[in-house]
Amino acid sequence: MSRGNNNLQYSEGFIIEAEKFQEYKTILLNTLQAQDIELITRGMLDKLTGLDATALIDNSVYGISLRFRSSDYNSFTLNRHISDPFSEIHKWNKPHTNNLKPIYYIQINERLDSSLRLIRVNIEAFQIYLKYLIENNKLEDHYKKHLLSYEFNLDNLKPNYKGILNTIIKK
Repeated sequence: MSRGNNNLQYSEGFIIEAEKFQEYKTILLNTLQAQDIELITRGMLDKLTGLDATALIDNSVYGISLRFRSSDYNSFTLNRHISDPFSEIHKWNKPHTNNLKPIYYIQINERLDSSLRLIRVNIEAFQIYLKYLIENNKLEDHYKKHLLSYEFNLDNLKPNYKGILNTIIKK
């Protein structure tokens, strides 16, 4: 079983994710201005809500969705087609009630020059854009069948559009 269409085995993906989490933990803490962050992948919260980590920010706990990429494609992806009940589109569009869901999505892409592209998305804010795409039949424009994901190119999104931080940092 693979996690998307990148031929990476499901169990191997979790090992890499845990290693990258430890490697970039300080960056994650700084990005979120958090006192602590804890990886919680592979459990019920991850499978049903997309929570990969929890972060302690100002004495409150928030859910975080994480991605670590070995290359920089100047984009971020949301896994699975909307027809799949476990699609990240569904997870991001759930109302923020007593049910848990991530509040931030963070993707760290490694770049050829040894720098990192850091993408932080405020899910609640980006959800407004997703709803617009769905209501106007434009979501499928972002679906990449070869990735089994929706891809959002950063060049096509306005700077700071709908809660997106996109920055390059040195390792």
